[in-house]
Amino acid sequence: MTVFFVVLKTELLPVQVSDDASIFQIFQYLKSTSEVARRIFGRTLHDQYEYYLLKDPVPLPRRITNSNSTATVQTCLDKSRWEAVSALDTLDVIVPTLVARHVYVVIQPRSGEPQPSGLLTFANLDMFMLA
Repeated sequence: MTVFFVVLKTELLPVQVSDDASIFQIFQYLKSTSEVARRIFGRTLHDQYEYYLLKDPVPLPRRITNSNSTATVQTCLDKSRWEAVSALDTLDVIVPTLVARHVYVVIQPRSGEPQPSGLLTFANLDMFMLA
């Protein structure tokens, strides 16, 4: 397993999954292991996000600082560098060779998708009352 990085919204996060993992498994890994990712994802589901492969993986500097981390994220957020991929795509197919300390994937919320507030709404309350 190779440790590589993804950009989730504007956060640079490490990922360690098998080389044949699906994009969905990256989502699951982040949601289960990263406090930052859990805060961003909240109660959303994988299909509320869009996934992009960077056409040219972005290497990380040997020493990561706030300023070069911000620059790396900004480089990754350039949409001209993105290629849309499916949550079902597997790394071994879309990235034949993973290299450590590179950013490969950008994950962004779908446009217009409601973000979870964590508040109990009447719709949620109805769901509990029906049970």
